[in-house]
Amino acid sequence: MDETKINLDVETQTFRFTPSEPINHEEAVSIGRGVKSGEFVVIIHENPHATLVIEPEGSVLVHGISRSEVARLAVQELLLTLGMSDEWLLVESGEMIIRFSIGRAVLMDLAADRFAEINLDSRIGALRINADRHKCSILLFNNGHGIVLKQTSKRIAEMAIRHWSSQLDDEGALA
Repeated sequence: MDETKINLDVETQTFRFTPSEPINHEEAVSIGRGVKSGEFVVIIHENPHATLVIEPEGSVLVHGISRSEVARLAVQELLLTLGMSDEWLLVESGEMIIRFSIGRAVLMDLAADRFAEINLDSRIGALRINADRHKCSILLFNNGHGIVLKQTSKRIAEMAIRHWSSQLDDEGALA
């Protein structure tokens, strides 16, 4: 299989930032322009566009950004706005959503018949690939476009795509 045909982009990833001291919810609402939602405070960050969710413990979840450096800058801006220190800011990376294309059409029924790890999901018109070896799930559409879910590493997601593309190609399930 021609490896140069696979294109992938990280659409989004979740990051959790834990500051050295917890963020005060009342200050996040009054100073940081947040909105209280149950036990959480939600802040819409404009540039870059992201959603910051302050958890009950005072840590921050960042949604809508694919690069940790950019997410860190958004959280640092919030902390500085609140008059807090950004020293000792800890980060945890969460799951990604990765969009990809293998550059070839997929014979859906043949692929689902040949592999126990592949199911045809008629609700969305895609193959659901249980890629346990790479600790992720892959949704693959008949046009060769797909999405990788439940993975925290772009490199491992790419390995999963290449592995399953090769498997499908070997079985004649790619046109």
